[in-house]
Amino acid sequence: MTEIQDIPIIETAVFAIMRDVIEDVLDGAGLAVMRGPVGIGKSYALRQIIAELEARGARVTYLAAVGALQGKIAEFLRALHGRDGVSSAEGLELAFQVIAGYPLRSYGPKSVVIVDEAQDLAAPIIAQLRGLWDRGELARLGDQWCPAFGLVMVGNDQFLGNGTRKERVDLLPLWDRVTHNIRLPRPSKDEHAAFARALFPGEGPDAAKLCAMVQAFGEDQGSLRAAAKAARQAHIRAAQKKQLLAAEHLSFAIRMMGGGR
Repeated sequence: MTEIQDIPIIETAVFAIMRDVIEDVLDGAGLAVMRGPVGIGKSYALRQIIAELEARGARVTYLAAVGALQGKIAEFLRALHGRDGVSSAEGLELAFQVIAGYPLRSYGPKSVVIVDEAQDLAAPIIAQLRGLWDRGELARLGDQWCPAFGLVMVGNDQFLGNGTRKERVDLLPLWDRVTHNIRLPRPSKDEHAAFARALFPGEGPDAAKLCAMVQAFGEDQGSLRAAAKAARQAHIRAAQKKQLLAAEHLSFAIRMMGGGR
């Protein structure tokens, strides 16, 4: 049998870029939009960055735009302020009180709101976020006693580039406020190689072959997530057959995912 490994985390260019941007947004209560292909490690990077920021005393509000949070304003505000039975108007005020910090003070927490999978947000939700962010304008103009928060929206390549013409026009005021507009890169060949070694770190007879195979598949898909999924399926197949992990298990997993053809 073989042990099913957890998905490893490596520090990629995407990780470094996202960390720098989020730290800068936190310090200045800015507004960042970061877009990149699926499977390049955005969500993994966010989890690590959030842990680092919270360990330093920052106030971090993290939301993933799934389910009702995609388009229902009341549900989205409730996710920010955490209370039931609050009207939308009251929810806006309460949400700002809960999430805002003091970016220019030498004491008290700085604050950032991070929205993952932001491509699934409806235009009215994005407009609500913009309105909440606007409440911190006095702080951004230099008043250290006024509250504000940074806003980071992370999505795929289509985020803010699709939708109807009216939706795109409605969102133009958001672009006037963006302080960081970032296109995240696909993993490099070296990053795919490092990830492959992290997925298959063993010294077995097939270790080098497993690394080469999963690296080639990841590069072909342009995705670390795809490589990780293939590796995990290979581990599962070997475990089911009560065999040591071998290249044949990974080859089968890659074929089942549409690769190797």
